[in-house]
Amino acid sequence: MTTESDFREKRRSERVLIRVPIEVRGEGIDGSPFAGPGHTATVNRHGALVLLTARLKPDSQLTLTNKFSQDTETFRVVWSAEKPNEGRYESGIEALAPRDDFWGIRFPPAVRKA
Repeated sequence: MTTESDFREKRRSERVLIRVPIEVRGEGIDGSPFAGPGHTATVNRHGALVLLTARLKPDSQLTLTNKFSQDTETFRVVWSAEKPNEGRYESGIEALAPRDDFWGIRFPPAVRKA
């Protein structure tokens, strides 16, 4: 059985709880185009947990715009919740070309294990 500590070991950078308004263009679970607003729940250097009104198709690419900075990046959908929570679907996304400054915050330094 996978534990929370196992997931932490695999995580490439620390999560930061922050709500960033976003605009997403991607592919819905049924393959149809999706475009709409949402927001992040957590972010890290390599991706985010986002909440949207549609379920995204896993392994598809999406374009995400940070509404604070108007910067746009391309991400890959890692997973998408099967059921909405309070009208929003959670999706885990990973940046294809991560930038330290995309979310507009400073991340804690990466911890290297000996």
